[in-house]
Amino acid sequence: MYIMKFKLDKKYIQLGITIFFTSLALLLVFFIMFRLDSFKSILSKFNSVLLPITYGLIFSYLMTPLLNTIEKKILYPLFYKINSKKNKQINKKNIRRLSVLLTIIIVLLLIYLFFASLIPQVYSSLQHIINNYDNYVTNLTNFINNKVDTNPNLAKLMASFISKSSTEADNFLTDVVSPMIQKILMPNINDLISNISLSLAKIIKVLYSFIIGIIISLYVLAGKEKFAENSVKACYAFLEIKTANRLIESMRFIHRTFIGFLSGKVVDSAIIGIICYICALVMKLPYPVLIGVIVGVTNIIPFFGPYFGAIPSALIILMVDPKKALYFIIMILILQQVDGNFIGPKILSGSTGLNSFWIIFAITLFGGFFGVFGMVIGVPITAVILTGLNKLTEGKLIKKELPIEIENYHNLGEISENKEFIKYVYVKPEKEKKNNFKTPAFIIKIINKFKKKS
Repeated sequence: MYIMKFKLDKKYIQLGITIFFTSLALLLVFFIMFRLDSFKSILSKFNSVLLPITYGLIFSYLMTPLLNTIEKKILYPLFYKINSKKNKQINKKNIRRLSVLLTIIIVLLLIYLFFASLIPQVYSSLQHIINNYDNYVTNLTNFINNKVDTNPNLAKLMASFISKSSTEADNFLTDVVSPMIQKILMPNINDLISNISLSLAKIIKVLYSFIIGIIISLYVLAGKEKFAENSVKACYAFLEIKTANRLIESMRFIHRTFIGFLSGKVVDSAIIGIICYICALVMKLPYPVLIGVIVGVTNIIPFFGPYFGAIPSALIILMVDPKKALYFIIMILILQQVDGNFIGPKILSGSTGLNSFWIIFAITLFGGFFGVFGMVIGVPITAVILTGLNKLTEGKLIKKELPIEIENYHNLGEISENKEFIKYVYVKPEKEKKNNFKTPAFIIKIINKFKKKS
């Protein structure tokens, strides 16, 4: 009996796999476009389930520089000295466990010291502001009245502004706030209680995810080399060697950009907060600790952060002592110039290399989608994307045997077939001389008739 052998052609297999994944991608796009609410619910469910793992990966990533410093700069030299005298080999697993333990202890200790030292002072400052709010309003009113007495025109403007503001505030309270309280709050007291209970449940869930995330981060830190080695192994197994090399190089660049920017920005913000606190003490501004914390924390947001912190701080000082509010604004402007031109570049050391336009673009785009978190991570993400596009552009130019230096493309007109760069020269177009007087058509006909007769 003759058995027919059937051989599969690799081309058909690849074609079938391509058609399958293309169809799957089309179905996914269709589902996202026409079932957006269901897709969002699936994503939110998926995100809530993986939230502890996400926290663990973020914590381990942020603690990796501290772990490396403790391990390589402190423990390994110390164990080398101890074991060289006893002629013993170093147990790397024990060093890693001790490094992880010291890292988590230092991080928790820093967090505790931060909150233990600042929170009571910030709380007392806020409590003092609330208790003396009426006095501060009186001081501000007296300051405005003194200025108004010396300037009649300003008095008229202030009087009209206050009357309009008070009328609008009364209308808002009577027409909007009171009906809202009566229609929404009172009949739906049960819904309010359920919302409060749901909020408490969410807080408990976040705390649970936070604690589980810390535990996961310990395991990730303990075996971070194995995670990295397995990832590299998988890249070379499933991708071509050139593609894998590019991917690994890109991931290392992303890591350097992110960790350099985030760690540098935290250190820079801490320095700015301390300097602001010292300047506030020297200038005898009210609530120096509170102001230093606000300015330091908001300074983490690039470009707009200093202004976000200066506005509430200036309003607090304005209520206490209006004259010192102007001094504070001048101090913040000088401090931000020093930070932007000296402190920031020294610490960040050009970790992003973005100009002001791209920084504003990144903060606006990512902040609009992801809030404050997007403002912080938007700058390094944009730096990575632009660097990738720049490398892709340079690769295309190298293939075409064109120079990659940007100076060659300044004021470029065209590139000849011999790849000669010709500069652009503006030539003013010549104006055509127009004959303003036009001979009428009937005169031309009469002249032509006379020519024919003659």
